[in-house]
Amino acid sequence: MTDLPERAVSVHDFEALARARLDPAVFDYIDGGAGDEITVRANRRDLDEISLLPFVLRDVSAPDLAVRLLGGSFSAPIGFSPTAFHRLVDEGGEIGTARAAKATNVPMIVSSMSSIALEDVAAGSGNESLWFQTYVFRDRDVTMGLVRRAEESGYRAVVVTVGCPVAGKRDRNLRNNFTLPHGVSAANFGKLAAVSHNNPIHSVAGAELDPSVTWQDIEWLRRRTALPVLLKGITNPLDVAPALELGISGLILSNHGGRQLDTTRSTIRILPELAEAVAGRVPLLVDSGFRRGTDVLKAIALGADAVLLGRPVVWALAAGGERGVVDLVDLLVGELRTAMQLSGCAGLAETRRDAAGLLRGPS
Repeated sequence: MTDLPERAVSVHDFEALARARLDPAVFDYIDGGAGDEITVRANRRDLDEISLLPFVLRDVSAPDLAVRLLGGSFSAPIGFSPTAFHRLVDEGGEIGTARAAKATNVPMIVSSMSSIALEDVAAGSGNESLWFQTYVFRDRDVTMGLVRRAEESGYRAVVVTVGCPVAGKRDRNLRNNFTLPHGVSAANFGKLAAVSHNNPIHSVAGAELDPSVTWQDIEWLRRRTALPVLLKGITNPLDVAPALELGISGLILSNHGGRQLDTTRSTIRILPELAEAVAGRVPLLVDSGFRRGTDVLKAIALGADAVLLGRPVVWALAAGGERGVVDLVDLLVGELRTAMQLSGCAGLAETRRDAAGLLRGPS
């Protein structure tokens, strides 16, 4: 859209454009969190309360933003978290989002709740670096069927969401009596006649979450795929050791943007403890609340290998389709580059090395 370069100069502008263009109930489904949304606010507040103490007189003429993850090389430590039902906001859906990820050379995790079948997302986008997200569903055959489809479609990793044994309570959805509009569904599954205003996953055939899932189920899945397996939803440092003992290939620190359990700690606050527990043995990614290049800089300094974006990607897709998502990534990469230069950081490794001098928490 021609108005994007002039109007969308920050992630917040994409949010405003999406709010203006979407049905209010759809916007609330994307924007809302669990309960009183305390965690949603904490994710932002805690990032804002970390201050930067820039270094000066360093050569920052060509900051190195490149990162390697799971054998892939990407242009910046920024990627896309799994988010559902992209056709809620743009007809191109996940294909457009995946094309944008390819164009900007950043990783994208395709949700099992995508509104376009996982095979079509891969084929239609031509993106050969996609990762696939799933849950361990009550029906294990459904889970493995999705993993096999992802393998056959060329996905490079499987991301298992482990922080949601049940669906959280989302008050906005309940107040709005939210349901998916006609023509939008979880394309990897069939439909149920049942309606759940709280979370559309309960209206998806075969997508029943299983509160009995344990570490044994993660081991069961990992042994049945040759793809790298990452766990998304780790927030407790005590969960790092059992994950690594199972040969997990990466961890994603996530409170799901505050959409599941309210009053959990922000991811930026727990990041240093989790990074210490991981100790560089596997990639550590983080999401939930990141909106600025300075946010990404803080996460890298505190031990993350990359930052993943959820809501901003959907806002940008709503605002300008595939082009909007490209503009979003370009904007954030530009902000990160500027933040590194103004902070005296010539590369990602230097940013982490100098974290003790670079960052200050709230006084």
